[in-house]
Amino acid sequence: MSIIKNEPVYPFEDGDYCKPRHIVVKGGFEEIGYDLGTLAKNEYECKLGVYEHPIYAAARREYLARNWSPMLQRQNGVFRAFGLPEDDETFDGTFLPFDWYDTKKSSGNLGMPTCSGLVLPCENTDTGATYVARNFDMPAAILWSEAFGKQPPQGAHHFNERAIVLETHPDDGFKSIIIGGNELLCPWVDGINEKGLYVTDFHDPAGVGSEGTSPSGLDISGISTMHLFLLLLESCTTVEEAKVLMLTHRIMQTQMCTHFLIADASGNATVFEIDKVSQSYVFTDRAANEPLFVTNHPVHTYPTPDTYPDIDMGKEHNTFTRQVMLREKYAELSPPFTREDATALADAVRCSFVDDKKAEAAFKERTLSNVVADLSKPEIAVRWYLGDDGPIAGTNHMRDRMSGFYTFGF
Repeated sequence: MSIIKNEPVYPFEDGDYCKPRHIVVKGGFEEIGYDLGTLAKNEYECKLGVYEHPIYAAARREYLARNWSPMLQRQNGVFRAFGLPEDDETFDGTFLPFDWYDTKKSSGNLGMPTCSGLVLPCENTDTGATYVARNFDMPAAILWSEAFGKQPPQGAHHFNERAIVLETHPDDGFKSIIIGGNELLCPWVDGINEKGLYVTDFHDPAGVGSEGTSPSGLDISGISTMHLFLLLLESCTTVEEAKVLMLTHRIMQTQMCTHFLIADASGNATVFEIDKVSQSYVFTDRAANEPLFVTNHPVHTYPTPDTYPDIDMGKEHNTFTRQVMLREKYAELSPPFTREDATALADAVRCSFVDDKKAEAAFKERTLSNVVADLSKPEIAVRWYLGDDGPIAGTNHMRDRMSGFYTFGF
């Protein structure tokens, strides 16, 4: 069996929102796909995505055979776990989704400002290391039912309630850790590999794609942005390698339009975006001696504050407001910068509001997890949202409860 560990990260208590499990898999790609598929089916009520037409399944299988054979092998294992033949032309075995409710095929924009992330300049850190930090901000709700005003199914789980730390030790490819949830083959929100490559993504409402849709099946071809974590982490050691690999792939946006922050141990960092007009792949690199901040607007369109629209600083979770807040907080720090500085910057824009609408946050939005990493080491630290303790007097902020930091590495 490829699953060599599957246990709670910490003892769960009544009322805790996030209940993360640490799952470690080791072995061949098909074996990993089979065991994770079996776990997803038996314990996470996973239902595979369905293609709109067999042609999409056939083309996807051919695409993976040419461009990403490890995922095709994973899919073969997933199909075996679900009792399907390898040439099945109905289901998508590249994704093991769970706890998604009332998805729909929609070209609509969800419009949610969500996550924030940053890279500190390695030229000015205390050890010369690259420090990264990121807040994963999403509604502490049942998605997408509550977002679409629908009654959730009985027994439904909240988004990221069953969080996952998936640590993969493949027989062929780099070891990786992906932190996220709602998916078991590629949890898709923060990842690091044994070479110090870090990958994370953020909602980009200006992106190209349908939002609130199923993460798999339908008319998807090539790979989705959610697959990028696994693809890059098992294949690449540097930002430049990641750029080249992405440029060789057909990448589609599903569930939410996103842009990516990718950083490596040498200090290189870039934001990957798909331009809405040309649909070209665009990279915005970190400048030497400067930090790189990412929120929820296309960085290649609005690279610096002088390009931003008018800002109401009272709307604390607005994407441009957070950029200004991050830059102001950074200006208060003195080099050499530390890993603790990276965490302090992320905390300055943590999402926890009394009045979401006033802050321009999504309904019930919270920082569901927060990570920090020193990319000179193959490890990543994460803490999870547990719940609210009540308003902070005189502010629009809610005092939230977070777990302590837990570190995962090789």
